[in-house]
Amino acid sequence: MTNNWHSDTIKRFKELDNAALLFIREDAYLAAKAGETIDNPKTGQYWDEFHYASQELRRRGVTAIQTKRGLDHA
Repeated sequence: MTNNWHSDTIKRFKELDNAALLFIREDAYLAAKAGETIDNPKTGQYWDEFHYASQELRRRGVTAIQTKRGLDHA
C-alpha cells in the first residue's frame, strides 16, 4: 500500500471480481445519497468508491447499469 487512499482503492478494485465491484458500486451510491441528507463528512469518500468501482467495471467492459436492488443510476 502506498498510504494514498485513492491509489490504494483503485489498485484494490482491480483485484476484485465483477460481483464485488457491483456490490461496492451500489452500496457506495446508497451511502453517498444518504450521507448527503445528513451532511456526513465521509460522503465524498463514498462517491469516490462509487466512481472507482464504476471505472473498473467500465474498463472490463461491464456496462450493466442495474443491480439486484434495481439501482439505475450510473
